[in-house]
This record gives sequence, structure tokens and C-alpha cells, in this order.
Amino acid sequence: MDQIFYIDLMEVHNKDELQELLEDELPLPDYYGRNLDAFNDVLTECGSEWNIIFYNSKFAEYRLGKYFDAFKRLCAEACEEVKGLRIRFYP
Repeated sequence: MDQIFYIDLMEVHNKDELQELLEDELPLPDYYGRNLDAFNDVLTECGSEWNIIFYNSKFAEYRLGKYFDAFKRLCAEACEEVKGLRIRFYP
């Protein structure tokens, strides 16, 4: 059964805040490294039943720029690799 996570990106102003939000909203392991490589590891190891919906993403995209582009690309690649993982971004 899918676990559905709704994550509001409205108040994300920098990559540390994004990582904190991910820690708060997702069941990440205690050893989570708070970076994109660590997030990719978690998605590929634990995300097979996750349905993650990010909303208000346009604000984070504007504030984080290339970091957010890399984050979205990582999410798309993880979805291709992991059967059952769904990640969507809504403005």
C-alpha cells in the first residue's frame, strides 16, 4: 500500500531548509546525510511504496535555483529506477 506524503515547499528558502523539511515529513533513517546523494540513497532503498507530492514548488524553485533543478532531476531518475515510487511537483 502506498504511503502518501504532501510536502509544502512555500517556506523553503535554502537547501538546509529543504533538507530539514524532508527530515520532518518523510520517514528517513537516523543516519540520513542531509544532502542530495543521501536522499537518492533513501529513495532507491526505501521509496518503493512512496507517493510524494510537493506543492508550492515554484517558490523553492525560484529560491534554490540550480540546487532545486538537481533535486527535481534526482527525483525523476529515482522514479524511473524504483518501481512504485511516485514523486510529483505542483506549482
